[in-house]
Amino acid sequence: MAVNRQTLGWQLNSYDDFFKALQKKQHPLTPVAHRGLWNPAPENSLPAIQNCINHNIYLIELDMQLTKDGQIVLMHDSTVDRTTNGSGEIEQLTLKEIKQLSLKELNGGPNAKNTKEQVPTLLEVLPLIKGKAMINADKAWDLRHELYALVEQHDLFDHFMLKSDKPVEQLTAFFDSNPRNMSYMHKLSDKNLHQLDLLLDTVSPTAIELLFYTEDDVVVSDKIISKLKDQTNLWGNALDFAENARRSDSLSLLDPDKGWGWFIDRGITLIQTNYSLQFMDYAEKKMKVNEPG
Repeated sequence: MAVNRQTLGWQLNSYDDFFKALQKKQHPLTPVAHRGLWNPAPENSLPAIQNCINHNIYLIELDMQLTKDGQIVLMHDSTVDRTTNGSGEIEQLTLKEIKQLSLKELNGGPNAKNTKEQVPTLLEVLPLIKGKAMINADKAWDLRHELYALVEQHDLFDHFMLKSDKPVEQLTAFFDSNPRNMSYMHKLSDKNLHQLDLLLDTVSPTAIELLFYTEDDVVVSDKIISKLKDQTNLWGNALDFAENARRSDSLSLLDPDKGWGWFIDRGITLIQTNYSLQFMDYAEKKMKVNEPG
């Protein structure tokens, strides 16, 4: 795939242009910032989100959990242990208790230093992203009703992408019950490939994430990718230890043509990565190489 300058999402004039390109299935090439740009900010933090906005990264993956008192907060784990100076299950802690904690630097861990940042609520994120970015809501299918209520209340349907690998029948039960809906991305692998036609006909997802353990998996065959490119945007997960046949961030940092470039050459244009800025630099260089003349 020759990379065209118009397909680079961060070079579009605005988030609105990016959103329109995404909805029209025009395959805008963009990094998906995994938990925001969390270096130097803590992962899933307000500064990590603001860093994305500052760099015109229009698609941000954030993890969501529900507190004991029913508030949506940003955190990957089901406990606060790794990323804060506290401990305990999120579902057993109130928002007030969680707000007393400090986020640890970067992606946390036992040796990470505390920061001045608190665990953000999703409500606190909304003013940051309005008109500026879309949130890919990870770990959110089980709290989809709470998420929907918040999105509806603030009229931010154009700023969220829900995702799951649930059977099509469960998806349609949810989407058909709502007057409006967020964008949706389906996680597709050889295990649920048998529902692909039904998925495309009834749900028409904004994007499809391709999960594959080997490059011989049917889901990443030329036939399937060609079919999907006609009807949706394609998402690749370049994270280490993801289902990507080791076409990972670590490989990309050593040889980006074999990592991120492998996705791009196949028309997979939404690339989840922990190294968004490096990805953007690589993609711009790749684009120049592929320019005519």
